[in-house]
Amino acid sequence: MTQKYSPRRHRPVVSALAAVVLAGGGAAFGSVATTAPPLRPITVNLQDKAALRNGALYTVHMCVACHSLQGVRYSSLPKVLGLSREQFLATIGTNGSHFHDTITSNMPPAMMEAYVKIAPPDLTVIAKRRSAAWLYTYLTSFYVDPSRPTGVNNTVRYNVAMPDVFAAMQGLQKPVMVEGLRFGSPAQVAVGVQPLTQGSMTQAQFDQTARDIVTFLYAVAHPHQQQRARLGPWILGLFLALSVLTYLIYRLYWRRVITSEERWWRVGR
Repeated sequence: MTQKYSPRRHRPVVSALAAVVLAGGGAAFGSVATTAPPLRPITVNLQDKAALRNGALYTVHMCVACHSLQGVRYSSLPKVLGLSREQFLATIGTNGSHFHDTITSNMPPAMMEAYVKIAPPDLTVIAKRRSAAWLYTYLTSFYVDPSRPTGVNNTVRYNVAMPDVFAAMQGLQKPVMVEGLRFGSPAQVAVGVQPLTQGSMTQAQFDQTARDIVTFLYAVAHPHQQQRARLGPWILGLFLALSVLTYLIYRLYWRRVITSEERWWRVGR
């Protein structure tokens, strides 16, 4: 199953009404308008087992150092990745956990609080709440920001607490700044990034890696997506058949019903 995610196109009338509301009601209610950077489009192909395996490898061995995926168990991954249990344990493994355990972070909560001041969110929750395009843009849009404790920031998540764990692979990036709004106030807003240093991967290679990670996260956050797509047409066909059958029964029933007016006419005669 392949799905393409791209930035939503707003209708002109809706955009105009939104602008009027923000302009007219901002003083009374406090405007929170923020200039949003464009999201990078991405195609999610849940049939691409190579992408799922590569994404699982990076997620389990890099992201799970801080994040958890408690919506999925290690034992459910071989089927998703198209691997046997032995192949999964040999190539990806369980980071020392039991095979039937949920995927949890190996970092103690106290260390997380001391390092990033906030507990990293569960990735299955994030993948459900955010679109694939948002996740893809987030992973590829870290930029150098000396004012932040971690030294980096992100175009789609301003003042992000997460460090740039992909800097060695992607290289460092600098922001593309424009004059915009942040929570209703004029500010310089990052709407894109440009390369600053070269990482161990080329730009195309890292973009592919980020797409693989997003594909894997989408697959585990929506485990029944393929089944829903396969059963959907059959369910709609069933409802259509039931609608036709119900209408025919309705016509047959009312053909045999004697109205009150006809009944009294017959009695009177």
